Amino acid sequence: MKLLLQAITALLLAAAVSVQAAAVSGTDKLDRQVEIPVPVQRAVFLQMYEFLPVLDVWDKVAGVSDWAHRSDFLQTICPDKIAAVPAVGRGAEPNVEAILKLQPDLVLTWTVRPKSIRFMAEHGLRIFSVYPESIPELYEVMGLLGRVFQREDRMATARAGMEALFALVKERSAQRTGRKKRIIYLNGQMNSVSCGLGINNDLIQMIGGSNPADSISQTSTLIPLEQIVVWNPEVIFIWGSAGYTAEDILNNPQWRHIDAVRSRQVYKLPRWSTWSPRLPLVALIMAKQAYPDAYQDIDLSKTEAAFYQQILTQQAEVRP
Repeated sequence: MKLLLQAITALLLAAAVSVQAAAVSGTDKLDRQVEIPVPVQRAVFLQMYEFLPVLDVWDKVAGVSDWAHRSDFLQTICPDKIAAVPAVGRGAEPNVEAILKLQPDLVLTWTVRPKSIRFMAEHGLRIFSVYPESIPELYEVMGLLGRVFQREDRMATARAGMEALFALVKERSAQRTGRKKRIIYLNGQMNSVSCGLGINNDLIQMIGGSNPADSISQTSTLIPLEQIVVWNPEVIFIWGSAGYTAEDILNNPQWRHIDAVRSRQVYKLPRWSTWSPRLPLVALIMAKQAYPDAYQDIDLSKTEAAFYQQILTQQAEVRP
């Protein structure tokens, strides 16, 4: 019996070592091959932090971006949990000293400052950089997070909820007849326009719009106002975190000849992260504003509540 117990103990220890030694290998957005231990025990989220309520791995979150503490989503869904996690700078300006003190297994950030990423890596931190430039790429990052935190089921359910809302928008767009509206998406500056690459262009196409800037193979670029006047967009969306409002454009005489201004179809979107489970809600908001007649039966508040119930409690399907 004693020998049997010893053998079982040895097998259990071997299994434990095997689990601890497991890793997921991934290529980040800077084309760096990164080996990530599974499951991650201590992580710093400088980006993708709005997926924390979906992952539900608060015991493994060592630090977050300053912006996570300002997220209305996190402040509404889990204010106590996010308040308990220290802020360690931002992706553009990480507090490397504070991050080093936390001794994380993984730092998830974005590619805005490659020098900062190299600096952190040189100091022994395991960095994985992301910059999803399409909805499928966002799904890939979600899948990676599900694997390294062993939350594949939760991420799969969240993805299913996201895809259901995207499918609704695509279906309504396919049912529309007539010409597509010319739609542009403005970023931090009034003349910074989203181009043919990136999620913003994906959303414009999905809702049934035509992006005049989609022939430019960039995520965004500065465009002279004269060119925007030539494009003559019929709908203008503004990034929610931009430092200007729809009224700033509507009341600017330089924009007065543009169709979107004449019809007052200039909308500032909610101040939500693009890399967030809420992205399908952004698509639905944009679709309803661009083509209100096609979405008269959709109650945004009820749809949002049902969506949150599915991705957070994972107990119900989205029913717009």
